[in-house]
Amino acid sequence: MYDTAKDIVLNLVYMVETYGFVLNGARSYYTNRSQPPLLSSMVLDVYGATGDVEFVRKAFPSLLKEHSFWMSEVHNVPVRDKHGQVHNLSRYQARWNKPRPESATIDEELASKINSTADKEKLYHQIASTAESGWDFSSRWMRNSTDMTTLATTYIIPVDLNTFIFKMEQDIAAFAKLVGDNATSEKFLKASKARHIAIDSILWNSEMDQWLDYWLPADGNCQQGGYQWRSDSQNRKIFASNFIPLWLNAHHSGSMQFADAAKSKRVMASLQKSGLLCAAGIATSLTNTTQQWDFPNGWAPVQHLIAEGLLHSGSEEAMKLAEDIATRWVRTNYAAYKATGAMHEKYDVEACGKSGGGGEYKPQTGFGWSNGVVLSFLEEFGWPEHKEIGCSQGA
Repeated sequence: MYDTAKDIVLNLVYMVETYGFVLNGARSYYTNRSQPPLLSSMVLDVYGATGDVEFVRKAFPSLLKEHSFWMSEVHNVPVRDKHGQVHNLSRYQARWNKPRPESATIDEELASKINSTADKEKLYHQIASTAESGWDFSSRWMRNSTDMTTLATTYIIPVDLNTFIFKMEQDIAAFAKLVGDNATSEKFLKASKARHIAIDSILWNSEMDQWLDYWLPADGNCQQGGYQWRSDSQNRKIFASNFIPLWLNAHHSGSMQFADAAKSKRVMASLQKSGLLCAAGIATSLTNTTQQWDFPNGWAPVQHLIAEGLLHSGSEEAMKLAEDIATRWVRTNYAAYKATGAMHEKYDVEACGKSGGGGEYKPQTGFGWSNGVVLSFLEEFGWPEHKEIGCSQGA
């Protein structure tokens, strides 16, 4: 369905041309917040399947525009490391301080616990910024995991967002070369190298062998030249997002891997003992807060990003773990489908065949990314005839 894929991408390109970024959804009230930046990955996948250079040429200016959006002052955060080197990373930051139109009553009810109008507006700003992340909602973004009014997403430098922007910079460098713009290609290769160093300097934790979200000071004051890095500002709680940079192993150009084989092995060992690997897939977090992006929910894109990264990490053991995650995920999707006649938005990773719950709306069926990830896993690993599809069987 190459034409369909191209047209979906071109719809998103139109949004970037019109609004400067990919809207959180194709409705007028989403013009104040973005989606996580994965448009360049979509363009790359279409190009990989079709070899259509004209399509790349058409999308290319919009990718530059989207990158500028993420590099703008509201998103860019300078942090000075312990050696005095300043690194630039990105954060989510919606341009909105009112209840979300699609969830206004929910937001107003939450804000009713707060007295001042200014503080209500701050909360609405944090809610919209969290919606921009895709992880809406999770204890990951809260100062107090039991209290939604403590959302503080704009004070966090997220691991996954910077992973996606690094990938975007690498993609743009490759596309620029393809369309004959060598100066832009060099510029974005340089930018991607700088972000790689920034991610490893500010977000990597060598004790935990994970990348960790970084909390900015609560007063929001940025000293001249950037925030000063502090080790206790890394969020040491375990989330599936701490392992998302592994995904970049699946997309490295030439011999340059984001995490070399030795580092990838340490990250894999950390994942194995993290508590996130469950009977039916990877949990989003270790804390059950009843939020939908917390335990025990597992989500298709998270399984896919991490499994893809493991698959290309350079070891037999990592490939086996990737296949094991894929097997558990396909089984639970299949069992839930047989029981309900539908694919689900999210799944409970503690029990094979059980769909997920929690959050602020009724769990949805359908469902695009669940369908896509199952198809991708089946295409990648197959399903041999002797392999049992039922839940109770071993891998």
